[in-house]
Amino acid sequence: MSFFYFFGIFLNTLLTLEGNYCYIIGNKRYLSKGGNFLAPTERFTEEILMDCAFEMVRESGIDSVNARDLAKELGCSTKPIFRLFSSMDDLKYALYERAGNLYNERMFQGLQESSFLGMGLAYINFAREEKKLFELLFLSNKYKISSFSDLLNDVENQGIIAIISKLTGLTQTSARSLFIDIWLTAHGIATMCATNTCDLDSSEIEDILKNVFEGVKQKLLNGENK
Repeated sequence: MSFFYFFGIFLNTLLTLEGNYCYIIGNKRYLSKGGNFLAPTERFTEEILMDCAFEMVRESGIDSVNARDLAKELGCSTKPIFRLFSSMDDLKYALYERAGNLYNERMFQGLQESSFLGMGLAYINFAREEKKLFELLFLSNKYKISSFSDLLNDVENQGIIAIISKLTGLTQTSARSLFIDIWLTAHGIATMCATNTCDLDSSEIEDILKNVFEGVKQKLLNGENK
């Protein structure tokens, strides 16, 4: 057998994996990350598996993630998957938490950019840009929050209500009411974006949120001053 024969086999078995490369030489796979070969025992780390599965969720939704198709994407058998996760349910819950972390990052960025209204816009943009992740987090029965009260009583949202109270001069009770009105408005628009039924542009959406925010805030302030 010539060098070119083996080199031809090498090229034909080159698999791309999210910027990493899996080289199959003989009956062994070697993962190259950033040009450096990893040892066979390191070829499928939890990070690599999660990156691949997360992209599947972003593109096709959580139901697209199954052991056979994920293994196909990774270019391996299903064994490495179950070596890292005891079940597909455990993997899917880890993906759900990762989606939640990305969502929280976007909300924090929105809060820094334009206070509370920035969060409303970030929420809507998340639904527009990450439709499948928004569906998983807010339109799915798989890991849904049990009630609207749970949402309001969430530690992070209680912190946001406190910020609203400080920024507007409203009492905690009134700030809570303002939070509910803005959240319901933003959620309605975001749901339409996620389901491709919203044809409003960004400036129109921003105007709607501002009008609701200012209108409800003024009504609440007037009520407190009576």
